Amino acid sequence: MCKIKFTQREINLHSKKRISLFYRYGYVLLMLVCMIFATIQPHIGGTNGIINGNFIIRYFAVPLTYLEAGLLCDPKSLYSTLKDGYLLTFVMVFIYIFMPFLARIGTYLLTYAKVNIWLLKGMEVLYCMPPPFSTGLALCRLAQADLPTSVITTLVSHFGGLFLSPLLLYLMLGTSTPPLVGINIKETIYSTLIPLGTGIILRSFILKDRYVNINTDWFSQGLLLTIAYHWFCDAVLTDASSLQAVDILFCVLMACLGQLLLSSLCWILCSQWLPRNILLAALFTSTHKSVSLGGWILRGAYHGSAHGPAVNLPLTILPVAQLLLGSLLASWLAP
Repeated sequence: MCKIKFTQREINLHSKKRISLFYRYGYVLLMLVCMIFATIQPHIGGTNGIINGNFIIRYFAVPLTYLEAGLLCDPKSLYSTLKDGYLLTFVMVFIYIFMPFLARIGTYLLTYAKVNIWLLKGMEVLYCMPPPFSTGLALCRLAQADLPTSVITTLVSHFGGLFLSPLLLYLMLGTSTPPLVGINIKETIYSTLIPLGTGIILRSFILKDRYVNINTDWFSQGLLLTIAYHWFCDAVLTDASSLQAVDILFCVLMACLGQLLLSSLCWILCSQWLPRNILLAALFTSTHKSVSLGGWILRGAYHGSAHGPAVNLPLTILPVAQLLLGSLLASWLAP
């Protein structure tokens, strides 16, 4: 009788563990579902698809993400992060010096392995880009990291990248486009700073503390799934007919290993002087790259080039690897 009860107790424990694992990694499973659906129907959510993914991201996903961030963030916390010169300096140095330097070293070493040199140049281009506006914020919410840190580091490094990324490409590759060409700075401000300011005003003067008690984790995560589906569709629709299969496999392998290496290095460098919640926010900002900004720079720098498909391939594969590995890391590190 005791043995039967003990066995039943073990069954209950195993059942609770399965349920706990499902809740912890359920978001990663949803990412995989989006990837499968994008593989089956890529023409629905691609750049030129039935549902214009770029339009939804620019005019709905990003503004709503920053509106929610403004409602959740204490203005004093935002200001405190903005004054943290050490943190902002580290993020800028990691994004615009350390990552391009590692990309250059990787290119130098992989050249001896006879990897397509234009594929490596595409990786260098992407590693010179700033972080995307919304990915780091959504992953920060998933991992329950410090949201004000994510907001400030993302905005400062992204707007800085509008000027620094073209300069970096000129120094590293000898080709670039003038800063802000192809970027509508007004639309960028309308989709980020104005919704953020609106959310802060609503929180401070109208809603006060009532909104803080509402659980809105699902909101930013749902928006990130929308963005992920769009990127997955673009990755499936990428024209890689001029590339060899081994080049595509190398690109996937480099994207995954590069993301793991950078995340590990950022964690090691920050773990000694940053609290865990701020560390996670800085990590998600520092290790993700903007696809939209990289797209217009590549169109300007390599327009009409026969090597365009090889240079553009990392632009579609690396964001997919970042989203999958980032959501897995955020789910694993969440309390």
